[in-house]
Amino acid sequence: MSAIVDLADWRRARAAAPPDSEAEAPAAPSPEVVARLDGAMERLHQLVSGVLESSGRLQPRVETELLAIMGELTVGLIQEAASRAERLADRLAGSR
Repeated sequence: MSAIVDLADWRRARAAAPPDSEAEAPAAPSPEVVARLDGAMERLHQLVSGVLESSGRLQPRVETELLAIMGELTVGLIQEAASRAERLADRLAGSR
């Protein structure tokens, strides 16, 4: 738990390892997960637009959650992004 990671050693070990195409290719998300994500993002868009129109700014926690969703999408964590987007949309809808 208190281990320190030497990034230079990590890079050297990663560069020396043979490429594993299966391990690097993320699995395609199921259509259900993509539909959940799409619905949650549409809902978030409407809620965030409403907040911005009324107050002109988002709470820092909301901004952080939106950035986390973008990060999860960037690395292919579609299921996690869908869940996070749904939770954030529920929280925003409850605060109105």
